[in-house]
Amino acid sequence: MTFGLANPAGALALAAVGVLVALHLYGRRRRTVPVGNLFLWQQVPSTPLDRRRFRPDLLFALQLALLLALIAGYLRPYRETAVADAERVRLLVVLDASASMQAREAGGTRFELARRRARGLVAQLITGDEVMLVAAAERAHVVLAWTTDHARAQDRLEALEPLDTPTNLAAALALALGELHARPETQVAVLTDLPPEASGVARAELALVDWIQIGQTDDNVAIAGVSVEAPPFRPAHDATATVLVRNYAHAARRVVLEARVGTEVWARRELALGPRASEPVLLVDPPATGEVTLTLAAGDALAVDDRALAYLPASPPLDVLVVSASRDLAAALGAVAGARVRTVPPEGLIDAEPARAAVYDRVVPSGAPRPEPALYLAPPPGNPLCPGVRTVDDAAVIDWDVEHPAVAGLDGLEALTLAHAVQLGTPGWGSPIVLGATSRGGFPLLVAGERDGRRLACLGADPAGSLVASDQVPLLLLVLSTLRWLEETPGDAALAVETGVPALAGPGAADFRGPGLQVAGDPPALLAERTGVYRVGGRVVLANLFDDRESDIGREGGGEWPATARPDAASAAGTVRHELGWWLYLAAAVLLGLEWIAWRREAA
Repeated sequence: MTFGLANPAGALALAAVGVLVALHLYGRRRRTVPVGNLFLWQQVPSTPLDRRRFRPDLLFALQLALLLALIAGYLRPYRETAVADAERVRLLVVLDASASMQAREAGGTRFELARRRARGLVAQLITGDEVMLVAAAERAHVVLAWTTDHARAQDRLEALEPLDTPTNLAAALALALGELHARPETQVAVLTDLPPEASGVARAELALVDWIQIGQTDDNVAIAGVSVEAPPFRPAHDATATVLVRNYAHAARRVVLEARVGTEVWARRELALGPRASEPVLLVDPPATGEVTLTLAAGDALAVDDRALAYLPASPPLDVLVVSASRDLAAALGAVAGARVRTVPPEGLIDAEPARAAVYDRVVPSGAPRPEPALYLAPPPGNPLCPGVRTVDDAAVIDWDVEHPAVAGLDGLEALTLAHAVQLGTPGWGSPIVLGATSRGGFPLLVAGERDGRRLACLGADPAGSLVASDQVPLLLLVLSTLRWLEETPGDAALAVETGVPALAGPGAADFRGPGLQVAGDPPALLAERTGVYRVGGRVVLANLFDDRESDIGREGGGEWPATARPDAASAAGTVRHELGWWLYLAAAVLLGLEWIAWRREAA
């Protein structure tokens, strides 16, 4: 048992004792004493009272005791008692719940084997021992906070299932090691299919935990990636899909790849893959547009990556209204097969029939906006909708957002150079998609977004001459790709995401939390924890597992690595602190009552 002070600086308050003594002496000098006759005082020496011996009375003693009790309480004294190690067992179980833990081994999946082992560890605890459960997937999930209810911990383990996400084991280990450093009696057990050196944690920290590795098979063939190419404004049979199939095993495998669009079979291919080999499969002439389901008949150890989802968007012919004083732009767009292009001068815009999109060439009309999505090409500087700073010469593309659907699939934009361009600003309704630059610095070249329920884009390129000229082809492709995005009805195109990787959900997506998918934040971001098809705000979301680390399930070694640097008995014993200040404040309250009674009696 030890004693201490939590606030030793409070000892400065002892100066108040001197103040109390000074006040007591000052009160004695001014005290009035009634006497019957003055002749007796003629024999009293004239020594000042303050030089006589200090004689405290009962009232002063009570006041001093009250003051000392308050000061002692302010010092926050405490008593610590040691708790034996045998009385303070705390078990923290980190259970890998990533996709690779679904791999089948002899006796069950890796996750089932790990869960069985975790339940055995919890069963060894005795009454009063604490347990905490943490699942390691794309992040650390606290399944159960510290509790002495072992039955509840067993129930949570039984209900826990692995996710379809990659592993972020370092985050879970950081949480566990934080608990261990805070309470040295904590025992950390990690159950995973990864070896210790793949944890992302320093070797010295790993020496503090018990590491249990589960799983050895490498029998897995996976769909490792899907790429869909759908030319804008072309019929469905012009689209293609490239499927990458990879064999992660050290033995040759034969598998069957089947592709369906909706319920219609698109293609079926037999593949012979060598050890650790991969093969891209090109699929052409799809029977329709819509959701594409790809499956592998492999019969391997891991099923979650034998299925993938993609989307073939409908691409109707181009239907655009060109607002321009020139017919060069309309002629270039009219070269697209099946296109319906109409040109009107700016003054005739009010009587023009609506189209699926409009292109404003070097003009931003005033007044109420038209209902079509619009592309503003080389907008004049100073307008409020597409703010431009100034016109610049000899500009070139330096970067673009490859994830934005307005430029998705475009290659070679770095070859786009412009003799003249408008240096755009970034309006509140949009964000930069393509960046340009001159010798004076960079600026947004293409800005896209939504305003008042319609899609808008501002392109600072100023086409000089015909867009069908060879040196203008990259610009024509950029214009057509942007028009495809503008003519697309929001929500029609599916959003493809990877499990465990956050992605922007797009405008209109409200908070959503369901099995396998979560949407939250502003702007809303979604996180898929399981593969499959979801609907968020009327939009289709396709979630796939494309992660080599999870699909490459082969594990070398295996076994157990017990902790080699457990805390010693003294540090592991732990202590319990008991604050004593409240008792001192209670004593001060009692003394205050006694001091008041003594003062009343003396005054009487």
